[in-house]
Amino acid sequence: MKNDKKLFTIIGFLLIIGFAVTSLASYLVSIKSLRSEITLNELPLTSDNIYSEIQRDLLRPIFISSLMATDTFLRDWVISGEKDTVKITKYLNEIKKKYNTFTSFFVSENTRNYYYVNGILKKVSPDEKLDNWYFRVRKMKDDYEINVDPDMTNKNEMTIFVNYRVYDYDGRYIGATGVGLKVRAVKRLIEAYQKKYGRQIYFVDKNGAIKLAGSEFQQSITNIFQGKRHEYYKNKILSDTEKSFRYRNGFDIIHVNTRYISEFGWYLVVEQAEGETTRQIFITLMVNLGIFVSITIIILMLVYFNVKAYRNRIETLRGIVPICSFCKQIRDDKGYWNQVDAYVAKYTDAKFSHGVCPDCMKKHYPGMGDATNDEE
Repeated sequence: MKNDKKLFTIIGFLLIIGFAVTSLASYLVSIKSLRSEITLNELPLTSDNIYSEIQRDLLRPIFISSLMATDTFLRDWVISGEKDTVKITKYLNEIKKKYNTFTSFFVSENTRNYYYVNGILKKVSPDEKLDNWYFRVRKMKDDYEINVDPDMTNKNEMTIFVNYRVYDYDGRYIGATGVGLKVRAVKRLIEAYQKKYGRQIYFVDKNGAIKLAGSEFQQSITNIFQGKRHEYYKNKILSDTEKSFRYRNGFDIIHVNTRYISEFGWYLVVEQAEGETTRQIFITLMVNLGIFVSITIIILMLVYFNVKAYRNRIETLRGIVPICSFCKQIRDDKGYWNQVDAYVAKYTDAKFSHGVCPDCMKKHYPGMGDATNDEE
């Protein structure tokens, strides 16, 4: 019995080690392959797709503002002295309706009038905080900027403005024009991207400030360069125009892809938590282990019954075996008498060949001398 237990222990141990090592190796290879796929393919591809859609949906206002800044009507109207306010308001209203923008505007450098679809809103002043954007645009070297500010013409609703510098025909700065989009509309666009690709998507500026994000983004995070979770983002993001990396957040791994959007001066950040995807691989591992346990139990049971059957056959030949004193037949456990060769063959794997020993040869075949005659 001790040998039986030892045999079962060895077989069980070998099966456990074999299945466990195979399953674990398969799991680790799958995880490594998954991480490589996310980092090298999935997130960059998502970033490319989002960038393409941004070009279609958000770069359109830049194009509209560019057309406005080079429009001969607008420049001629300013150069001629801004004499007819109705003309400029009609022009701005047509821009708004034709391109379906939230607002359209023009601020004159000469008069400092802020024109919009309903006329003159106000005169911008360097002493007014809400007018800082204009004096920033006035000094900047780039042709345009994208800025998020409250829209005074629409109950101070947060709006994404494209502020475009306007020059006369001699290259002199004469004002700023552009259009605006609702922030909540762009947020819905981001949320649509997130739902479509199943990832966290947001925009940050070069200082790490969150510029645009969906409603599910953690509101307490205003800058990703601050806090323990994002303390190393700065070097990662600013080191290149496009970067992929990952970091641990608690028990989960977060994969990150960043891309610099030069048209906005912002970084597009795409994040994907590994947990949901690896959970499926872990479930597969558990299923495989369950199958392994079942197979191990079946194998051990088969070994047990075969060993038991073999042992029963061996035990039959042990101890006291009833044998006839005259004919030498053996009585089995059911009371039947069997020839010795038939009995041994029944309970063992032995096979018999028949012959005649020398003594029996002399007794039964005295004329044959010492010859031996084998019979089958």
